[in-house]
Amino acid sequence: MLIVAPQSSEISKSFPLYYQSYLKEYRGNDMLKDLVEQRDAMQKFLLSISDEKETYRYKAGKWSVREVSGHVCDTERILSYRALRIARHDATSVPGFDENEYTLQSNYHSRTLKNIAGEILTVRNASISLFSNMNENMFEQTGVTNNNPVSVKALLYCIIAHQVHHLNWIRDKYTNI
Repeated sequence: MLIVAPQSSEISKSFPLYYQSYLKEYRGNDMLKDLVEQRDAMQKFLLSISDEKETYRYKAGKWSVREVSGHVCDTERILSYRALRIARHDATSVPGFDENEYTLQSNYHSRTLKNIAGEILTVRNASISLFSNMNENMFEQTGVTNNNPVSVKALLYCIIAHQVHHLNWIRDKYTNI
């Protein structure tokens, strides 16, 4: 099934403000196909980063490459969970999360990037399974997360766009690759 990325008018209505900046970074068409391709590209990229760069912080107080990668993993896990609840018509508002507190309380910085990449692969494979087995009605289902209305399709788009954003950020700020 082809799940086409939302149009710009749909983006402004369907996405919480805090995700708006990520959305311009993904302009794909087939989100399920791109979810799979992005999985493979992310693995290749993370495993190409040298050991010295894994713990690098481009500025005091900023996350390391390991922590940014862990943040991508945590966020995908949370957004997929939100999509599952909404697709199943759970009308309960899903609360937000503080990514800074999550990262502070994680042990991503003390783990190897190879280990984190393995977790990202597991989470992405679960997301692929979840979204690949949804029907069109499920993708159009809407709910409330962090006090914002959002569709399952919009959450899938956020997962993809968020990873693109952070891969670009790592390339630019951390590794210059």
